[in-house]
Amino acid sequence: MNKEQYLGIVDKLNWDKSQYCIIASGVMLMHGLREEVDDVDLKVSPALFQKLFYQYHMPQSGRYDYVYELADNIDVNCRDFNSDDIEWVDGYPVEKLEKQLAWKLANNRSKDAEDIRKIQEYLHLN
Repeated sequence: MNKEQYLGIVDKLNWDKSQYCIIASGVMLMHGLREEVDDVDLKVSPALFQKLFYQYHMPQSGRYDYVYELADNIDVNCRDFNSDDIEWVDGYPVEKLEKQLAWKLANNRSKDAEDIRKIQEYLHLN
């Protein structure tokens, strides 16, 4: 999905923007470092997570014990929500690129090599 489609999904959730942020490939999309992504990954505050968990009975994703599936293409991360890690891009709360870079470097997944390169270049770290 492209940025317009992605943000259409986020908008339909109609959540308080102080209670979540866009993470993972969405960060790349919001900064123009990707043109398309496969899913929507959002990090939520503990209060929003509790509300969602009880309302939707979200199952764990199976990839990480702190990620839950809200819908087929929407994953919710309930770990380490911190407003200090958020910047605003086009009116949306987005986890800072530096935080995404640190996560990708720490996890050292081969599929993230290109993202790491793009983020480092964007942040002028190379």
